[in-house]
Amino acid sequence: MLSVREIDVFIQASHILRAVSLDVGAREVVCLVGRNGAGKSTTLRTIMGYLHPRAGRVELRGQPIHGRRTHE
Repeated sequence: MLSVREIDVFIQASHILRAVSLDVGAREVVCLVGRNGAGKSTTLRTIMGYLHPRAGRVELRGQPIHGRRTHE
Protein backbone atom coordinates (compact mmCIF):
# COMPACT_ATOMS: atom_id res chain seq x y z
CA MET A 1 0.00 0.00 0.00
CA LEU A 2 1.19 3.49 -0.87
CA SER A 3 0.43 6.13 1.73
CA VAL A 4 0.92 9.88 1.34
CA ARG A 5 0.32 11.85 4.53
CA GLU A 6 -0.05 15.62 4.82
CA ILE A 7 2.74 16.50 2.38
CA ASP A 8 3.70 20.12 1.83
CA VAL A 9 5.93 20.79 -1.17
CA PHE A 10 7.60 24.03 -2.18
CA ILE A 11 9.26 24.83 -5.49
CA GLN A 12 11.55 27.77 -4.83
CA ALA A 13 9.36 30.17 -2.80
CA SER A 14 6.03 28.83 -4.13
CA HIS A 15 3.98 26.57 -1.83
CA ILE A 16 2.66 24.07 -4.40
CA LEU A 17 1.12 21.25 -2.31
CA ARG A 18 -0.59 21.89 1.01
CA ALA A 19 -1.40 18.95 3.31
CA VAL A 20 -2.02 16.45 0.48
CA SER A 21 -2.95 12.93 1.62
CA LEU A 22 -3.94 9.79 -0.28
CA ASP A 23 -3.84 6.02 0.03
CA VAL A 24 -3.48 3.49 -2.77
CA GLY A 25 -4.14 -0.12 -1.85
CA ALA A 26 -2.62 -3.22 -3.38
CA ARG A 27 -3.97 -3.89 -6.90
CA GLU A 28 -5.90 -0.62 -6.78
CA VAL A 29 -5.91 1.79 -9.72
CA VAL A 30 -6.15 5.49 -8.88
CA CYS A 31 -6.51 8.47 -11.21
CA LEU A 32 -5.24 11.89 -10.21
CA VAL A 33 -7.28 14.53 -12.02
CA GLY A 34 -7.52 18.30 -11.84
CA ARG A 35 -7.14 21.50 -13.77
CA ASN A 36 -3.85 22.92 -15.00
CA GLY A 37 -1.65 23.99 -12.11
CA ALA A 38 -3.55 21.95 -9.50
CA GLY A 39 -0.44 20.00 -8.43
CA LYS A 40 -0.90 16.65 -10.18
CA SER A 41 2.63 16.47 -11.58
CA THR A 42 4.13 17.82 -8.37
CA THR A 43 2.32 15.11 -6.39
CA LEU A 44 3.69 12.38 -8.66
CA ARG A 45 7.19 13.87 -8.69
CA THR A 46 7.15 13.90 -4.88
CA ILE A 47 5.96 10.28 -4.66
CA MET A 48 8.73 9.23 -7.08
CA GLY A 49 11.35 11.09 -5.05
CA TYR A 50 12.22 13.82 -7.55
CA LEU A 51 10.94 16.43 -5.07
CA HIS A 52 11.16 16.30 -1.29
CA PRO A 53 8.26 17.31 0.93
CA ARG A 54 9.00 20.01 3.49
CA ALA A 55 6.40 18.38 5.75
CA GLY A 56 4.55 15.06 5.77
CA ARG A 57 5.64 11.63 4.59
CA VAL A 58 5.39 9.14 1.75
CA GLU A 59 5.39 5.44 2.69
CA LEU A 60 5.27 2.17 0.80
CA ARG A 61 4.05 -0.83 2.81
CA GLY A 62 4.50 1.19 6.00
CA GLN A 63 8.14 2.10 5.30
CA PRO A 64 9.22 5.65 4.44
CA ILE A 65 10.51 5.94 0.88
CA HIS A 66 12.24 9.30 1.31
CA GLY A 67 15.85 8.99 0.22
CA ARG A 68 15.36 5.79 -1.78
CA ARG A 69 16.08 5.63 -5.49
CA THR A 70 13.09 5.77 -7.85
CA HIS A 71 13.66 2.25 -9.21
CA GLU A 72 13.62 0.78 -5.68
